[in-house]
Amino acid sequence: MPTVVDAVIPTDNGLFLVRDVSAVSREAALAVFQAVRIPNSRRGRLSAAAAGILLVRGAHQMTRPRLSIEVLDTAPTEEPPWHWEPQTTVELATGRLVVEADPSFPLDVPVVELPGGPGRYAVALGHTGRAEMQREAARVGAETLSVPADDSAAAWQRLAGLEQYLVRLWPEHRTG
Repeated sequence: MPTVVDAVIPTDNGLFLVRDVSAVSREAALAVFQAVRIPNSRRGRLSAAAAGILLVRGAHQMTRPRLSIEVLDTAPTEEPPWHWEPQTTVELATGRLVVEADPSFPLDVPVVELPGGPGRYAVALGHTGRAEMQREAARVGAETLSVPADDSAAAWQRLAGLEQYLVRLWPEHRTG
């Protein structure tokens, strides 16, 4: 399985996007944020796809997860240690993906050129380390209430990569 992205990324208040390079409109952002909401609840889904965007909600607002993206020819098998979310689909107008997170930290993540080009892609999202990140975030948050900003930043930095996500994409018409 070719891994095209493997990086620890900053998030924007715990959120990151894997999106088509053309999915930059306000309408696209509203569509995916609406899709992640759970009606009549203050909670949201871990992930959702809409308007060329896959939105992922990390375990904590300070998370810096490891993100891996794999582009496949056909549907994969779900293997441990990943916890798999229900499969979804995303319509990609250009077939070129970018990872977007905290705009104040430029990402050193390449644009992903999908060999299948534009079209509808199935998406499998696996995750691991969410419970550990929540536990460690509570501990670091409590321990850094009264410390200098540099010490607090260093404590949060030590948690980078604890939470991990694997995004697998393949052309939807090729299911195996």
